[in-house]
Amino acid sequence: MVVAHKLDLGRGWFWESGADTDVVILSRIRLGRSFDGTVFTDSLSFEERAALASEIRRFLHDHPVVFGRFRLNQNTSEPAALLRERFLLEARSTDCPEIYVRDDQHCVVVPFEDDHLALWGFRSGLGLRDCHQDIAAFAAEFDDQLPFAVSLRWGYLSPDPGVAGAVLRASVLLHLPALIESGDPEGAIAEVAGAGLVRVENFRSGRTASLAAVVQLTGTPTFGADESRILVQLEEAVERLVHYEREARHELLRNRGEETADMVRRALGLLRHTTAVRADEAMELLSWIRLGVALEITDELTMEEATALLFVSQRSHVMREARVNEDENGLRALLLKQQLTSGG
Repeated sequence: MVVAHKLDLGRGWFWESGADTDVVILSRIRLGRSFDGTVFTDSLSFEERAALASEIRRFLHDHPVVFGRFRLNQNTSEPAALLRERFLLEARSTDCPEIYVRDDQHCVVVPFEDDHLALWGFRSGLGLRDCHQDIAAFAAEFDDQLPFAVSLRWGYLSPDPGVAGAVLRASVLLHLPALIESGDPEGAIAEVAGAGLVRVENFRSGRTASLAAVVQLTGTPTFGADESRILVQLEEAVERLVHYEREARHELLRNRGEETADMVRRALGLLRHTTAVRADEAMELLSWIRLGVALEITDELTMEEATALLFVSQRSHVMREARVNEDENGLRALLLKQQLTSGG
């Protein structure tokens, strides 16, 4: 079933528990699919594009699960900004006229994002396999009614021949405050990147604020790659960084335990009492708080609550109900104060 603009801001993947969530924030998978007997997206005429869009909408309308439909080419950019801050949407996806977000926010359908159809799946923590199982099952339902273009020799076809086969992209967000604070003395991050199987980059969400000490690992897509192999390679890279980060945290506690505990307490105190805080300042303080939760320095909020604050304290979430001329930094401080004072 398709409904207009249905996005429950009181829920999201970041409120949920998952494997290794002390280090791994999010697992995300994209399946790209093109429909059989149809030219690729860039060659579609206006009429062909409209007809395909109608078929996609009809399939989702008849589906038993609720999908919220968001038009992204309206005068306001707020829906796109909110979705981007939740990592449910990439910046380039805003060129698509509409997207569909499943009610549980674990799946997003994006028509005409390079391929005819991009199916995105999301899971808290290290959940690549569960995420893939969910999104692949949903893709199979699509394929039953709207067959995909597939070759017995080459696999699924794509306008980018370099990724034909699985046409799968997987990425993971990791929180690595101890490695970054210590300057990564063992070169763990560089080691993972140097293997050439994944791409490592600082994660940036929204327009201006980067999430402090958060890095994104993306599996390197290759022609004819098997889906399971892509996921295994990324999982192995993630598991190495999880191990290195936990070792770095033990060293941090051993050598700078009091200083670390003081930074966590100071971050909690500042966000409970400040009257204004910039997005970048909030990200840094929340990174310390999330580390404090992982190290059991504080039990005043859960890991899920600490993770959620990284996302809901970004600009569009803070300003969504603001009146004209209300100050973003003041509203952010008020939101965080309320969340932290109530125990998350």
